[in-house]
Amino acid sequence: MKIDTTLTGGLATMGKDAAAAEAAGYAGIWTFEGAHDPFLPLLLAAEHTDRVELGTSIAVAFARNPMVLATIAWDLQAFSHGRFVLGLGSQIRAHITRRYSMPWSRPADRMRDMVLAVRAIWESWEQGGGLDYRGEFYQHTLMPPLFKPAPSEVEGFGPPPIYLAGVGPRMTTVAGEVADGFMSHPFCTPKFLREVTLPALELGARRAQKSLGDIVIHHSAMVAIGRSDSEIASARQAIRKQLAFYGSTPAYWPILELHDRAELGPRLKDMSKAGGWDGMTDLIDDAFLDAVAITVTDPAQAAAQLHERYDGIVERLGFNTPYKVDPALLAELLREF
Repeated sequence: MKIDTTLTGGLATMGKDAAAAEAAGYAGIWTFEGAHDPFLPLLLAAEHTDRVELGTSIAVAFARNPMVLATIAWDLQAFSHGRFVLGLGSQIRAHITRRYSMPWSRPADRMRDMVLAVRAIWESWEQGGGLDYRGEFYQHTLMPPLFKPAPSEVEGFGPPPIYLAGVGPRMTTVAGEVADGFMSHPFCTPKFLREVTLPALELGARRAQKSLGDIVIHHSAMVAIGRSDSEIASARQAIRKQLAFYGSTPAYWPILELHDRAELGPRLKDMSKAGGWDGMTDLIDDAFLDAVAITVTDPAQAAAQLHERYDGIVERLGFNTPYKVDPALLAELLREF
């Protein structure tokens, strides 16, 4: 199992932070699309590292088109000498239509079409032929020689792998069908991964005449870690707040339902609309928090707990800490792991 880290420090510190992460022994560095672009930091990370893998977890797919994604991913793959992973997620409808002003419909089917279109574009660049992709949502039929990157730029390693993020069975099945990897949501529990995620991935893989073992599964596990009881308590409260935020989104309610908390999602959603964020946090009980996250009082014990939870389920594991944490603490957990 590979251990990855997510860097959020911004462009000013990305080079230094990436070099430190590689020196600490992480296998991968991920960025995500929040307040800043997810791709630009990875250019700096590639410049200041030699071996660590670099990926987006996630870039919002439907905020872009296949040609834009294909070009950015190709360039990062070439510059990093084959270390880039294109990680895509759909986001939810409100963000796509109201924040990005982009079309939204049938997200699982649209995501399948987008991935196939990106691969068709890369194939035209590698093989030097024409481009004639005619999907349901995306059509790419023009590729003059002036706009084709040289196949030699990715010679020896090819275009990057594509990972898809998902929670519900339909998007997860599409990931199993067309993607090289799957990125689980931090809200997911080991129980959800075993009982919902893995069967859906396997179904998609069978449709594409693949096996579940052909798909790399990544999970970002929530971790409450600190040097004192007060720091750990603060970390648990931050995670509780994050879980309340996730739980207010209907797309994530199947996780609550699996853990006998079906009534919690609508309550959280109503409270979020009313601005009752503090009260929402109080609704996340300790038992559910502990089902999602681990609390680190001893790094060796925590490493053993992570192995027990995720060994045999995921191939890549990250430490998700939605609060300010000393990187040295996580590096200690990494060494124990």
